[in-house]
Amino acid sequence: MTAPNPSRRNFLRGKFAETDAAILRPPGATAFFDQKCTECGKCSDACPENIIVIGNDRRPVVNFEIGACTFCSACADICPTEALDPARVPDWDWKAEVGDSCLSHQGITCRACEDVCEPRAIRFRLSTGGKSHPVFDISQCTGCGECAYSCPARAISFAKME
Repeated sequence: MTAPNPSRRNFLRGKFAETDAAILRPPGATAFFDQKCTECGKCSDACPENIIVIGNDRRPVVNFEIGACTFCSACADICPTEALDPARVPDWDWKAEVGDSCLSHQGITCRACEDVCEPRAIRFRLSTGGKSHPVFDISQCTGCGECAYSCPARAISFAKME
């Protein structure tokens, strides 16, 4: 169990306990996920995409190297502890961002992420020297992970937007 966070800002935002913001929990994860999750693994077993795996802390994490999320809510529907809430699945607040290992940043033509992005949240901007760089439209990004799954350089990561 995590210790309470005395920060006034977090209290006013409804965040009563510290959580590791870098851990990509399944869609529908509540603010008290770490306290409520019993490590039963039912969410991982229920995921039709098989992208929910058991992390180092024995709790479920999303792994976009395996595939993308369809936001079907199967993981949240089966959760017996309310650590995952089906009503929160559409409120997935993880968004894609590109790192320096992107092939386009190295001058290699690759637009795999743009090609698979259904909401068209990724565009490439031409820059000097004939290189093009990916630009992410965060307002269009669903955080599904399809871009990360398709990236040959594994240059796409996810950050929580609050």
